[in-house]
Amino acid sequence: MAYPEDLTDAEREILGREMREDVIDRWVTNVVKSSGVDALKVKIGIIKDTQSANPYDEMRRRKYPSIGDQLDALYHAGVFPDAMAAEIKKIKDAYAKG
Repeated sequence: MAYPEDLTDAEREILGREMREDVIDRWVTNVVKSSGVDALKVKIGIIKDTQSANPYDEMRRRKYPSIGDQLDALYHAGVFPDAMAAEIKKIKDAYAKG
């Protein structure tokens, strides 16, 4: 990660728990460029204050497939009621891949 040198290990860990790895570098760079390291530390503090006391739930959330991918898997597994499956199929047919 491209963290500024004066971030503490705790601040780095907060970012790592809250954000997907592929967006951390971009977010940190944008905040530091636009507002400086102090502004980044304030934003990290806000994130820390809103985080759960149970960090495992944040770690899981970042690693789970997107809600769209989860719903698509359920659709293809045939677990939706017929009416919902029909609505989804209409949309899939109207906006087919490729």
